[in-house]
Amino acid sequence: MFKYIIVLTLAMNAASEASVRICEPIKVAMCKNIGYNQTGMPNLARHTLQADADVTLQTFSPLVQYGCSSQLHLFLCSVYVPMCTDKVALPIGPCRGLCESVYSRCYPVLRGFGFPWPAELDCSLFPVENNHEHMCMEGPGERTPVGTVPLDTNSASRSACRRLIKPNNWIWVRGTGRCAQFCDAEVLWEAGERKAAEVWLATWAALSFVCSLAAVVAQLACGDRGGSGERALVLVALCRCAAAAGWGVRAAAGRTAAGCAKDSTSPTRMLLAHDGLANPNCAVVFMLLYYFGLAASVWWVVVAGAWRASVLRPPVTPATSRNDRHSSLLQLAAWGVPAALAAAVLVTRDVDADELTGTCFVGNQSSKSLLALVIIPEAICLLLGSVFLASGLRTVLRRPTPAPVPGPLLNAPSHPQPHTDQSILRLGAFTALYAVPSACILATWIYEYAWRDDWLTGPVPSSEPSTQPRPALWVFLFRIFATQVLGVMVAVWIATPRLKALWRRISSPRKPVIAKSPVGPPPAPLSMHCYAGHPHTLNRHSHKYATYRPPQQQSYRKPRHYHYSAGETIL
Repeated sequence: MFKYIIVLTLAMNAASEASVRICEPIKVAMCKNIGYNQTGMPNLARHTLQADADVTLQTFSPLVQYGCSSQLHLFLCSVYVPMCTDKVALPIGPCRGLCESVYSRCYPVLRGFGFPWPAELDCSLFPVENNHEHMCMEGPGERTPVGTVPLDTNSASRSACRRLIKPNNWIWVRGTGRCAQFCDAEVLWEAGERKAAEVWLATWAALSFVCSLAAVVAQLACGDRGGSGERALVLVALCRCAAAAGWGVRAAAGRTAAGCAKDSTSPTRMLLAHDGLANPNCAVVFMLLYYFGLAASVWWVVVAGAWRASVLRPPVTPATSRNDRHSSLLQLAAWGVPAALAAAVLVTRDVDADELTGTCFVGNQSSKSLLALVIIPEAICLLLGSVFLASGLRTVLRRPTPAPVPGPLLNAPSHPQPHTDQSILRLGAFTALYAVPSACILATWIYEYAWRDDWLTGPVPSSEPSTQPRPALWVFLFRIFATQVLGVMVAVWIATPRLKALWRRISSPRKPVIAKSPVGPPPAPLSMHCYAGHPHTLNRHSHKYATYRPPQQQSYRKPRHYHYSAGETIL
């Protein structure tokens, strides 16, 4: 409704000013020799002087030099310096078809540079067609420069991707509403850099998968559940093992099979995957990398929280530690939050592949998706884990050291200290070490988010030459290394004590159980003294006359003497 009011107002003002409108020669240099040489003020943008219109037209000079549309020059002049004739009272401006043709080609360029479409150039303000009621200029139509081959039958799509670097390697895709890169096109990376990244990725992914799998197998073989922090640590290793399997699927399938998809308009043409649902291999790689990678970060936060709780509270009994009241909530958060984010990515169809390795993830081609679905969740996990780590470390540093007991009590037997303190300190050390590669990975994502538009956007047309920035290869190689070293580190941390215990159990032979002999001296023989000059000793059999008693129950008794008198024995 508001647009129709503006059109009606402009028509009424033009009718009222028709009597005072005077056609005059065109003085604006940009609009001379354009097909007509007379204009009249005020123009369609409400300028009353040609000098004001000239100042406004100068702001569009970079866009005209960019060449987003062959009719842009005529369109701008027909708005700011409209055609004037004595036979028509109203100024003759552009038709709506001319405006829409220029808008479809030049608005993506303005949007790429951060400029809006001017309000006075709204296509709804102009007549639909040229007739006797409303005269307007339709324009000669778009022209294809000589010597160029269009990449798409729709010329508007070509102009939308022209603002990007190496525009011949891009094509506009209507389904996603953005430009897609050809699968084999070299835009940011060369063939040698891609090959080096391929070998680097395959090597570290294989090492991470083997180490993580060994840690999980060792944990299952030993059967040592441990506390909540130890169990969460094993789940971190399991998630890292699944993520490494995703890198393995990508390496086994190859770059083209995992990171490219067929163009719907031309089945023989392959594009870098921008909609992961069109390629099953791409979708599988995305699910393994994104879901389990984010789940590993959440489980690391659980490890940090469990370590902080173990430091702040007194030691608990094993029965209490096994029955954690919050285990259900932790399971729901650790598995549910990554599942919800992965579902959101699949619904919005933001799964895409990167040019360097052809690995499907989210945010490889969209800066907004990278920020909302990768950087922010990982930053929240890193922040929470760091808070738990700092709180627990502060408690450990402030805890007083117990003083030794003086005097002879030092040699007195004491109860052995449990291994809880050692395991808690070991868990805290792992939490701190895990945070370092995670922070480095987050820094590489922030680096890519901050500079991606500068890498992909072509140089702005100007009189001064400009150097096109390029991404640093070592940053992306370091991201691959840091991602895989997380799996190696957690695997080594878990598997080392468990492999030692397993090896000790396998290598040490089982010794037969030998019954211990009773402690103490053997029973003394019974002595008999005879007064008749016949001293002798009688050995009594223990199994016949005596019952064995342990040393603790034996009591001292005086020996019994036997006296012989007149051939009789008296006891």
